Amino acid sequence: MNKIKILGIAPYESMRLLMVQAASHRKDIEMTAFTGDLETGAEIASKFTQNNFDFIISRGGTAQLIRQVSSIPVVEIMVSLYDLLRCMQLAQNSSRHYALIGFPNITKNTHFLSTLLNYDMDVFTIHNQKEAENILKKISRSDYDVILSDSISNSLAKMYDFHSILITSGMESIDQTLEQVVSYGNMYKATLHQSKIFRSLLETHPFDVYLFAPSGEMLYHSRDELYSRELVNIMASYVPSVLKDGHKKVYRKHSGILAAIDGTRKEIDGEDLIQFYINFRKVPLSLLKNGLHYLEKEDLLNNMENFYLNAVPRQFIDDLTREADASRSPIFILGERGLDKQNFVEMFYVRGADQNNPLAVIDCARLINSKNWDYLMQDMGSPLSDTNTTIYIRNIDLLPETNFRELLHTIKDTDLHKRNRIFFALPHKENEAYPGRYLSVKNILNCITVEIPPLRDTREYIPHMAGLSIGFFNVEYGKEVAGLEPEALRLLQEYDWPSNYTQFKRVMGRLVTQADDLFIKSQAVREVLHAETKEFRFSKKYATTDAPEPQERLNLHKPLEEINREIVEIVVQEENGNQSAAARRLGISRTTLWRILRQA
Repeated sequence: MNKIKILGIAPYESMRLLMVQAASHRKDIEMTAFTGDLETGAEIASKFTQNNFDFIISRGGTAQLIRQVSSIPVVEIMVSLYDLLRCMQLAQNSSRHYALIGFPNITKNTHFLSTLLNYDMDVFTIHNQKEAENILKKISRSDYDVILSDSISNSLAKMYDFHSILITSGMESIDQTLEQVVSYGNMYKATLHQSKIFRSLLETHPFDVYLFAPSGEMLYHSRDELYSRELVNIMASYVPSVLKDGHKKVYRKHSGILAAIDGTRKEIDGEDLIQFYINFRKVPLSLLKNGLHYLEKEDLLNNMENFYLNAVPRQFIDDLTREADASRSPIFILGERGLDKQNFVEMFYVRGADQNNPLAVIDCARLINSKNWDYLMQDMGSPLSDTNTTIYIRNIDLLPETNFRELLHTIKDTDLHKRNRIFFALPHKENEAYPGRYLSVKNILNCITVEIPPLRDTREYIPHMAGLSIGFFNVEYGKEVAGLEPEALRLLQEYDWPSNYTQFKRVMGRLVTQADDLFIKSQAVREVLHAETKEFRFSKKYATTDAPEPQERLNLHKPLEEINREIVEIVVQEENGNQSAAARRLGISRTTLWRILRQA
């Protein structure tokens, strides 16, 4: 027979001995008893969990404090009428004027007894040690001869020169409490056993488990050794989002590793609770800095630089993505350089069903060593092992052929494209042959193709995009431009835009910053477009691209430090001088980017 394990916390030593004695006469319980009053007793109880004991027994104020610090059920040892009567008789024999000071569990029956027996006795109810001190100080100059008290008041009474009789719980009260515990234990034995199993599973689960209330208060975590205040604050900040959407998954760097935080809303007995799992992934640092990074919906929605989210007409987007929206197949994006295909993927992601999971961006151009490649292809923490994640694999044309084939067949063999939403992208001009790797991916993975038309083919949307762009640049540069003159707008619509949206954003930014009036004039547009045309003709190697072209643009016959600086300079130029955007794209901080640019 499984014995019920009881932790006894006695406010005084003689009660502890009675607990041990009472337990020794029973075969259905196992008793461990300590002596500790109030805070001392609560501190002892806080050291144990439900894996150690099934119940705690204690008395009065100590039992109340233990309930605040322990998840183990507490059964209170009541002071019986017999216990009170015995102590009152002792006081009656030794004094004609006495008082009783105690916690509510003692005083609630005292009034009844004193009235019934016609005892002249004052009763003072306390709830903590401070109240006991105040009462004793208040009556210190009275003519009370004896104080009846619990253990804490008994100790204090001597400091104020009172004779004190400790109200003790006799063997019959302890026996009655043990009988009550056994009754509870038998009633809930199956529940207790199941609870122990679940707690054991959670504590040995490979993921750390946290539970939060809707208010953001943490209610439970499974393993103290993995507890992190930083991560708790992060999870608490996502509680409203999980409550709203039902689910949220994010990635955070923590202590040199990647923490995958997965939150889900649970309804238990009509109450909403938020559960988080944390899986710590040992991702190579070089991979996080270069070839892999994670983006979240909230950050992208607040990114005013995404042209598709903030300036391109919604009808145009809906028409372009209608087939892809209706399918879970991989999507291959084709289009000329300057159409900012990653921004297109980000726009698609925040509109999609998996928006509450991260967007993983894998840049094949930056998988610079075999360790990074091995992690990506083989490790269980790799995004290629994820489910319900949006994965953007960019620059596949820069992978060596062997790696390209391995990646492609890994995706197919593991059904990665069925478990996740996958995007690929390559540059492609109208009337040119399709890239060979596009055809390979499309045929093997049955991709849906989205061809983004160049800006010159969608001139009718330029007035809409120009107006929204002016609004954005007004905020960024503190300007008050109201629009474009009709002739200025006509010039924008007639221009060929060889570098598409990236060039359009750059031109609009220049026009807003140079504007001195409410409306941008046609002459200003002519000058800016003329400068753009000149730059495009004579400096093609600085034209905006979606991917670096190492063979054409970089001189690799230089020290690594100079190559890195040249890469940074190219990316800064591609981001129109926006160092924040360049740093985010490179996966480095603005400080690091600034330091690289400053190197002579």
